[in-house]
Amino acid sequence: MDPTAAMRRIEEAALNAWPALNCLLYDGWLLRFANGYTKRANSVTPMFPGRLAIEEKINFCESIYKQQHLQSIFRLTTITDLGILDDHLAARDYKLVDRTRIQVLDLENSAFSVSPRVSILGEKNGLRSWLDTFHKLNPQRMDDQTHEKMLDRIIGRTNPMVMTVNAEVVACGLGVVEGQYLGLFDIVTADEYRRKGYAAELTRSLLAWGHNSGAQYAYLQVMENNTAANQLYGGLGFQDSYRYWYRIAQPNTI
Repeated sequence: MDPTAAMRRIEEAALNAWPALNCLLYDGWLLRFANGYTKRANSVTPMFPGRLAIEEKINFCESIYKQQHLQSIFRLTTITDLGILDDHLAARDYKLVDRTRIQVLDLENSAFSVSPRVSILGEKNGLRSWLDTFHKLNPQRMDDQTHEKMLDRIIGRTNPMVMTVNAEVVACGLGVVEGQYLGLFDIVTADEYRRKGYAAELTRSLLAWGHNSGAQYAYLQVMENNTAANQLYGGLGFQDSYRYWYRIAQPNTI
């Protein structure tokens, strides 16, 4: 597959694996809404070339997010943005945040196995239990009702995993398979159990499950400034594919 086509396919799978509650497609831009829960599900992602002027489109997006009582956020990728939209947003004093890498691993040339310390909770029935665990390990993500609605909207095959050591839950993560791609999401380790190799053990288990489920490639999203995560995934063989970042409207912008 052409490299750009592969990146676009990953971008589609990643958006599908983290579904918003509502979407609006406007002249090639995808506007997503999920009660403000995560920037990824409440932002504009340019998808295809359009015919309207950029300023007109930005004005439209700002008005729609204002109607929804949400901050105006744009998610820009190195696949679709050549600096033009980014420059327009910068001129409007949109703040650049969260530079993120999309990394990919070829599962056909990798060998992983599911750890005996990892429990696969099952697809739909296990998501509620997994969600409770995730919010305990990651308490700053508070809107579990919206999160649950988003998880229920995933069309791909899901795999919520929890890792237990000496009867204590130490880590959890979610895998989503769509076609030949496995996406890894919400991999988190309890604060007191970090830097013990549990995240790597859990990730290898997710990769093994995904390969056994027919995925040929795995992808994940990791912030550029997350040194520990970049070292972890690099050690497992993940390589950069493309990048994205956000532009966020400031209070005096609109």
